[in-house]
Amino acid sequence: CPSGSWNTTGIRVARVNLPEDVFVDNDGNIYVPDNSNSIQKWLPNATNSIIVAGGSFGSDMNQLKNPIGIFVRNNNLYIVDNGNFRVQKWAYGATSGVTVAGGNSKGSALNQLSNCYGIYVDEHENVYIADRDNNRVMKWMPGATEGIVVAGGNGEGRNSNQLTFPLGIYLDNDANIYIADYYNDRVQMWAQGATNGITVAGGNGGGSAPNQLSLPRAVSVDTRKNVYVLDTFNDRVQKWAPRASSGITIIGSDGRGSRPNQLQSPFGMRFDSNGNIYVADTYNWRIQKFSCGPSVV
Repeated sequence: CPSGSWNTTGIRVARVNLPEDVFVDNDGNIYVPDNSNSIQKWLPNATNSIIVAGGSFGSDMNQLKNPIGIFVRNNNLYIVDNGNFRVQKWAYGATSGVTVAGGNSKGSALNQLSNCYGIYVDEHENVYIADRDNNRVMKWMPGATEGIVVAGGNGEGRNSNQLTFPLGIYLDNDANIYIADYYNDRVQMWAQGATNGITVAGGNGGGSAPNQLSLPRAVSVDTRKNVYVLDTFNDRVQKWAPRASSGITIIGSDGRGSRPNQLQSPFGMRFDSNGNIYVADTYNWRIQKFSCGPSVV
């Protein structure tokens, strides 16, 4: 967002049954995992969605089971098919998917996943997945039969080399991995090849003070290394500048609720290419768009 500020009153751009994630592509299309075991797509300004993946409950390649994460790269859909412990890739217009991570039942081996959540796909179509119950982030290269642990994997805990229930993830332009470390109430940054993470937001116990987070679920980073955190239990989005000791609330400063300037247990957050923020406002059953504000002269 060139202005560095956002309208604090959102606009509902989609009504969804308990949305857990959201993605917006470069054409302004909105993608949301839905409780009907499908991925719903809204064209710009549309009032109704279309199903672009799944639509029935099951483990076949044309089915999904509790999809909770979505990423779009090169018009391909990458879906966290949580109930099947796999990530599915659906090519544009396809009627079935291909497994690109996991799919070998629930477990902790390198070819397995266990109750995943956050997903990021880089320009080379490497898939990064927050393997929640195994307290690790894994990288699956195209065609790989096993993943590589790139963060965590050292058991549950609060040490710098550990994660506890990692959820949302993001990669910046330097391939640093940012992780919403849910039960540690912090965001950790792991440099490429690092064996420890650095706390870049929160880490001061769960709470609502400016230097605290409470159960963060999603994270994003801009080109200036500002970190944006979906602070779920506090129903807000915070911005943490590099090396800052506290964050600034940019969305949700009016507390929990259903008004356009409020959120209620939001689970997902993404930016579009113009810097607008989209929030999966889960318990308000909607996707809210918070537009980038005018530049300050």
